[in-house]
Amino acid sequence: MSCPYLAEITMSFCRAYPVKKLVPTERLGGASRCEGGAFFCCPAYRDAAARPAAALGSETPSHAETTGGKS
Repeated sequence: MSCPYLAEITMSFCRAYPVKKLVPTERLGGASRCEGGAFFCCPAYRDAAARPAAALGSETPSHAETTGGKS
């Protein structure tokens, strides 16, 4: 028997932001700049993109990763 109060939720976080804060994916919604092409307007993304790639290591997503492989 499973607990009636236990729920499974898919979470997301921004790899560009300095602190990992998990956000339920359902709260991002359709108007989220993170999920659409408007992520270029995000200050955390712009700061991460401006840093040298060598200083970031594998923590910063590539453009292909952020767009789901689309150009």
